[in-house]
Amino acid sequence: MKKMMLLVVCLYASLQVAGAEDTPALRLITEENMPINYRDRETGEITGAAHDMVMALMEKAGVPYTVELLPWQRGYRLALESENSCIYGINRTHDREELFSWVGPLMQSSWAFYSYDQSLELDDLTSIRDQMVVAKAGDAISIALRAARPDISLITVETDVMAVRLLAHGRAQLWLTGIVNAPRNAEEAGVDLPDRKLLWRKSVIYMGCSKKTDPKVIERLKAAMPLLEDQRAQVLKRYWD
Repeated sequence: MKKMMLLVVCLYASLQVAGAEDTPALRLITEENMPINYRDRETGEITGAAHDMVMALMEKAGVPYTVELLPWQRGYRLALESENSCIYGINRTHDREELFSWVGPLMQSSWAFYSYDQSLELDDLTSIRDQMVVAKAGDAISIALRAARPDISLITVETDVMAVRLLAHGRAQLWLTGIVNAPRNAEEAGVDLPDRKLLWRKSVIYMGCSKKTDPKVIERLKAAMPLLEDQRAQVLKRYWD
């Protein structure tokens, strides 16, 4: 283990020296999705668990960058099409695998169905029949649900805050979202956290970089990732304990 870590450190150090001065700046993009990434109301600064991990990564890798917080679908499109651009706090899925160069993982999560209906019980997806489901538009979660059960009635909205409000107002009976961000989004919406009815799938959150990103930059970022293991536990504790 010590030899492996020494190898990682040596590789990282060599990449720091090689081409450090001519490394292109990355355009980093994220979305409002508490507590993974969001803008702090008091300071106006972008923060969150994934954000803190990415900032530490950029420092370790010595890569210059800018950061923007944009609506999900706009940010996703820009990261997909623009040179030297990455979006973080993104689920790595089979459908997206060939679209991005992946750096991570940043953290683990799972997708789940939530409801205020005390009588509703779900064993699996086949248990969902007449219920209306609400989820975030353009998100891996809603895309996966449409692929798995195209017959399910699904409403998509811009944010999870909007989604849980629709659930609270009776416009939908189920909310599909990530278990990591569900409590904070319900709090932000000013409603009680609904009951979790079904834990559907595990997910892994990464940073996805455009295929037009300089390969040397991707190499530097990947080489620096193992150096963040000690910080990962501290970051997760900061936002979830």
